[in-house]
Amino acid sequence: HGFCDLLVVGSGIAGLAAAAEAAKAGLEVWLVEQDFLLGGELLSRVDEESRRMRDRLLGDIEQYGVRIMTRTSVFGLYDYGVAGLFERVTDHLPRDQHAYLPRHRFWTLRAKHIVIASGALERSLAFGNNDVPGVMGVAAARTYLNRYSVLAGEKLVIATNNDSSYESAVDLAAAGASVVLLDARRQVSDHSLNMLREAGVEARYGSAPLRVVGRKSVDGLVTAVARGDVWSEDATLQCDAVLISGGWSPIVNLLSHRGVKPVWDSELACFLPSPCEEPVHMCGAAAGIWKTDDCERSGRFAGSNVAKALGKETAEVSNPRPGGWENQILPLYEIRTSGKQLKSFVDPQHDVTTADVRLAHQEGYVSVEHLKRYTTLGMATDQGKVGNVIGIALMAEALGKDIPEVGTTTFRPPYTPISLGALVGRGVGQHFRALRRTPMHQWNLDHGGTMTDAGLWHRPWYFARDGESLSDAYIRETATARSCAALCDVTSLGKIAIQGPDATELLNRVYSNPFAKLPVGKARYGIMLRDDGIVMDDGTTWRLTEHEYFMTTTTAHAVKVMAFLEELVQVRWPDMRVLLTSVSEQWGGVAVAGPKSREVLEAVVEASVDVSDESLPFMGVVETTFKGNIPGRIARISFSGEMAFEVYVPSDYATDVLDKLWKETEARGGCLYGTEALGALRTEKGHVTGVELDGRVTIEDAGLGKMASSKKSYIGSVLRHRPELVRDDRPRLVGIFPKDRTKTFKSGAILCGADSVSGLGEGWITAVTYSPALGHWIGLGYIRGGQVAWDGRHAVAADPTRTGNVDVEIVSPHMYDPAGERMRG
Repeated sequence: HGFCDLLVVGSGIAGLAAAAEAAKAGLEVWLVEQDFLLGGELLSRVDEESRRMRDRLLGDIEQYGVRIMTRTSVFGLYDYGVAGLFERVTDHLPRDQHAYLPRHRFWTLRAKHIVIASGALERSLAFGNNDVPGVMGVAAARTYLNRYSVLAGEKLVIATNNDSSYESAVDLAAAGASVVLLDARRQVSDHSLNMLREAGVEARYGSAPLRVVGRKSVDGLVTAVARGDVWSEDATLQCDAVLISGGWSPIVNLLSHRGVKPVWDSELACFLPSPCEEPVHMCGAAAGIWKTDDCERSGRFAGSNVAKALGKETAEVSNPRPGGWENQILPLYEIRTSGKQLKSFVDPQHDVTTADVRLAHQEGYVSVEHLKRYTTLGMATDQGKVGNVIGIALMAEALGKDIPEVGTTTFRPPYTPISLGALVGRGVGQHFRALRRTPMHQWNLDHGGTMTDAGLWHRPWYFARDGESLSDAYIRETATARSCAALCDVTSLGKIAIQGPDATELLNRVYSNPFAKLPVGKARYGIMLRDDGIVMDDGTTWRLTEHEYFMTTTTAHAVKVMAFLEELVQVRWPDMRVLLTSVSEQWGGVAVAGPKSREVLEAVVEASVDVSDESLPFMGVVETTFKGNIPGRIARISFSGEMAFEVYVPSDYATDVLDKLWKETEARGGCLYGTEALGALRTEKGHVTGVELDGRVTIEDAGLGKMASSKKSYIGSVLRHRPELVRDDRPRLVGIFPKDRTKTFKSGAILCGADSVSGLGEGWITAVTYSPALGHWIGLGYIRGGQVAWDGRHAVAADPTRTGNVDVEIVSPHMYDPAGERMRG
């Protein structure tokens, strides 16, 4: 992340001048350039005047402390002066020099003002066979020559319709190439004529390329000559490269990211930027200003304007008008004659030809946006840079309209391709998302826990002893919780403090079951519905005082529930006097389950604390003190189906209390258990979790219909009665046994009738575990009509790609202690 007063995009003449002018006024300026050298077009010139100008401008930005970011692209502009930067950090370095550096870096830069001096792109021309290797832009050939000492060919033909190619022709001829210049215009300035004459360059006016001779390389060029408004075939020139300049398109892409539509200028034959209401300024060739001196003045004007906007005094600078060439450009996009035409490519990246554009018109795609999608012209990484203007001109011709009437496509970020790795950054592998650890995380690891991901949290999966597998460990842990005592870290449950005079009313409106008369010191299990009547989440809420509650949610839905409650009190019911606070990290939680759980608890609380059945009955809540004067809360609630307690203490004390609990549990032959055993315990009891409450089920589907009050209104109470949601044949929660108790099945299997093992089936399996209490594999799932509809019927768990088909029996989801005697004991 970065911040500056002014971001300057591009280090050509205008960009350097803008950066220098603003920095001179005392602004913090970042100059971003995708090249590894500063100078832009000046880098492709070898004349002494250009060298001196570059040295002078570089001296200015160095003197005034401009921050320079080379090998960096501004790929997108966003709201409030935010720019996305893509920096190539080590692509150019040997591997042994960047062992500890990233390859690419993604910057989010926030600037008060932005100056776009991104220059212009040289357009091609559409003519036959123009995708053969050896056909390239004039400016590209000049860059190869003057920056890299590479001559594009020995016999060159330059085809142009503007003044910018003349200096390039002179440079190429001076390097030893034989150059013929074809200018589609019939008349140019004396200065241009003299320039070519002195360099020994042959010039042909009113002439343009018709088609390239050659398949894998350029062997020659057939030219066309203009007679009036009609082109006809002329001569064939021998050459080994054809250099094209069909005019220049200011790079307005970044400004377009801000929703500013460019405007067509018929005199310059290009799209120019429209005025922008945001603090974004265009200068130099990006604003259609071509002459060297004008580019510098344009940049200084932009830098001066920014300085003045930020309260800095600068000298007066006038802004030049767009243009500056001696002769008007000839709008020329395609050269063709009445004879046979070879393919003329408009967008070589996507192989879009002029014929494709005309076919789009014939097929009825008359919108420029439809043209783009029908032909793929200017899509993907191109974003209109190569053939956009030619394609629009051809569509305008086909429609019989002018280019402004056709308009442009929408340019979207990124302007240039960026690596997914830069966007991902550190967020890969275990760093893909923020990892949340409970305060007992290290304690769990020290005691043999194997961790697993549960939403954003790391939770203990199982605690294996020597030689135990996952299956061995969780089956032992499940059996121990049923017969003795066991501890489980439940900190990851969502925890929300709800306080205020209207807290009770809020809960009564949110939960489907009544909460208005919940006594202080008691907890209640509640079901929360979405507006559409579908179950959102379940959990327990404890009443601590008259106006204070402590809500717990499932781990997976904690954020969703918190956001939902905040939306209710801030938007729907702003008059409610309720304060909501997420306290998930404030409290460490431990479930103490099993027949000996009360013994364990009695040994770790202060002697004055009574946790007997009379003082702390089922669903009772008490705020208490643990030995060592540690404050905490205890609720007599059970997810395991055994007598159990949930203990919450401030996170700073969590490991201290867990040490005390574990000492007493271990002494009684108890164990620690993880999420796998937790899943087995809850599956035996038929308790639902996020895999059952998957956003498709109603409260009746989950077998909890009795918790839906008929005496009050609550969120979802109306829409839950929609005809589709009250059908008798909806999938209902059921328990599942294999008919052959030695077999098993897997979650995700489809439940079918024995006579119709195909198609979508009759239901699905959500959870499967081995049940130590029952001695075989069991499962939970949904099936059409529920247990009543399948009483005595034959069902099949269809899973052809994994276990194959297994005959199953549909039973009550409450497969263990259905009356709940053990958890109330």
